[in-house]
Amino acid sequence: MKNATRPRHEEEMVEGRKHRRFRVQDGVFAELCSEFTVMGRIMDISRGGFSFCYVASKTRTNGSAKMNILTTDGSFRLEKIPVKTIRDCAMPGEFSFHDITLRNCAVEFAELTLSQAARVEDLIRSNTLFGRMEAIRKAQQEATESYTSQIASIFWMP
Repeated sequence: MKNATRPRHEEEMVEGRKHRRFRVQDGVFAELCSEFTVMGRIMDISRGGFSFCYVASKTRTNGSAKMNILTTDGSFRLEKIPVKTIRDCAMPGEFSFHDITLRNCAVEFAELTLSQAARVEDLIRSNTLFGRMEAIRKAQQEATESYTSQIASIFWMP
């Protein structure tokens, strides 16, 4: 049973997560860079990795790989991100036909460059509900601070 007074960051650590996960809007996909193309819809993302669903007809090898992240509208593309597979399993109760199954794969980012990490942040800000709400909140806060500063300069001019 969770302690109701426990801070949120402690609950996340209990679940084994270092980073908060954000649900991704429709239209964001991951593509495996390998001898055969695996493409799937990204379900959620964090600063540490993401999970995606894909249709598989072959068993994928686990381990390290490079992946691309892209949006269907062409507004975002990040290529050859190093990742390590954490989990890759069939989704029970979902589509299955002979050797073709719907799978869920979770990957962890492996040694991102500063540029790649910044692009992941951009993706979180622009393609998750939380990211967009945070951007709006920040813009509102900046506008309020600017307005307050302007009013203060009018009434407290030296």
